[in-house]
Amino acid sequence: MKWNLIKTKVLAALAACLVVGVGGILVLMHYSFARNSQALAVESVTGAQKLFTILEAREISKMTAVSDTLAVNQEVRDAFAARDRSRLIELTAPLYTELKSEGITNWMFHTPEPDMAVFLRLHNVAKFGDHLKRPMDEAVVRTHAMVAGNQMAKAGFAVRILRPFYDSRGGLSGYVEFGEEIGHFIQEMKSQTGDDYALLLSKKFVDRQSWAESNALWKRRDNWNDSPNLVLADKTTATDNIIQFQQELATLPGEGKVLECFHDGDSVFVRGIFPIRDTAGNTVGAMFVVRDISSYYLAMRHTQNVLVLVTVVALTLGIFLVLTLLNRLVFRRLEHIIMVATRVVGGDYETEIRVDSDDEVGQFEKLFEQFRCVFVDLMAHVPELQEK
Repeated sequence: MKWNLIKTKVLAALAACLVVGVGGILVLMHYSFARNSQALAVESVTGAQKLFTILEAREISKMTAVSDTLAVNQEVRDAFAARDRSRLIELTAPLYTELKSEGITNWMFHTPEPDMAVFLRLHNVAKFGDHLKRPMDEAVVRTHAMVAGNQMAKAGFAVRILRPFYDSRGGLSGYVEFGEEIGHFIQEMKSQTGDDYALLLSKKFVDRQSWAESNALWKRRDNWNDSPNLVLADKTTATDNIIQFQQELATLPGEGKVLECFHDGDSVFVRGIFPIRDTAGNTVGAMFVVRDISSYYLAMRHTQNVLVLVTVVALTLGIFLVLTLLNRLVFRRLEHIIMVATRVVGGDYETEIRVDSDDEVGQFEKLFEQFRCVFVDLMAHVPELQEK
């Protein structure tokens, strides 16, 4: 193949167009996938945050209803007012078993101010008499009205309600508290969305000894040393590999953020996270969201392959059509002109150029034929001119 030929240059240009076309599709598909992946990640974070808020409100409503029922139970009111711990356990333990099956894992009675100590923990009856001194404790003492919201304890994070509890004469006996560990939420969130979740807590708000005791009580592995700043409270995955976040939780924006898109074997995931704040507004925890977008990725790859195939076929047919037209309309006619000119130079003055078109090449053929006729006529008079 001679590179100085117009045909070769045209073929090279068309081949370059094919390469550019396929490359453009690949770049466009990659850009589209990146944008759609980002949109899916944002959707997973915002959707999870909205769902969490809905579940939180639902559980607060459930615990409020339970506390309303408890507040009119005369026997429980009298036992708490009399500080009869054994009688209070006898009355409430069966109900606690039922509530625990519904997700309410924390139930406590607190003495009134100024002591405000834990009188009874239904979930750990052997431990009492300690002072929690949490923001919600200060709020309920200040307002003597129910306080609800997320609250970190020494060894866990739960959505809680804390409300005054009165005796039969209307006097303040103390306070009653119900709580549901947020880790319970993530299982329901997974069942509704299909995404995976993990609850991360800042070690700044977790007591090391209490964390170890809580894990021993619930027969869980003590994972305190797995991360320098955070501790994993609960997760919906069998492995911790896809849960990776080492930043400060306080830096997270309120609406959460998308972290990254990553591959794990043949699967493709997007990661995101949103903060969880306590009743005082401190960012004490965060919900880690992982969405599997493998099906979308495979669909995108299939679409990409189809587009590339269609583009290659279309451009190949286009190149074939263009080359066919150029060969018929230009190159064969130019080759014929070259052949006639070669014969004329060799002394064959009989071969003519047939003009079948009035296009640009046809005009050139017509001019060349006129030139050939003049040249042949001139060569016919050469002997006569030589004799003179």
